[in-house]
Amino acid sequence: MEKSKTRFRRPTADEQTVLLGMSQSQLRALKFHTHRPTGRVRCPGRTTFQRVLTGVDAALLEQVLGPVQDRLVIFDGKEIRHAKVESVSAVSGAGRWLGSTLVKAGSNEIPAARELLVKLDVVDKILLADAAHTQVATVQQTLFEQGGDYLLTVKENQKGLFETLATLLTPQRFSPSTDGAHACHDPGAQPGAA
Repeated sequence: MEKSKTRFRRPTADEQTVLLGMSQSQLRALKFHTHRPTGRVRCPGRTTFQRVLTGVDAALLEQVLGPVQDRLVIFDGKEIRHAKVESVSAVSGAGRWLGSTLVKAGSNEIPAARELLVKLDVVDKILLADAAHTQVATVQQTLFEQGGDYLLTVKENQKGLFETLATLLTPQRFSPSTDGAHACHDPGAQPGAA
């Protein structure tokens, strides 16, 4: 029996894009190389992805990423403009839907998110939300009432909090202190140190 002598042809950039379901802008964002003669972004062929992914230890990947994803609770509000409906949903880091609630008319997503938060088990989990949820009541509910942690966005429209964090996160020789500075020549030197 004779083998066919058909030569393997590497897929064109367009075929690769279709194969992977990615647009040129998506490939560019992933830092794939641009083919200079055509100006199109080219990605590795399907065989490259197969070769790399078959070398990944699935159990180790799950062990590393699984616990982190299971600890995340992500809140996000969405408005359906034409229906004039707004909702808040919670999903896990792995993308599992945890719940949703509608925002009451004349309200916003902050109280709706707090109502949804009450229904969720966030003990030893990390709540992720955008700047709208960076509120004292939300943090207190997450930490003290429900036993979770939080990672919230702070924007400049919350001037007091933004300035406090900017001050605390500015590199300093010592941690900020309520005590007055001691008069000495080098505030970074410790007494008795040579």
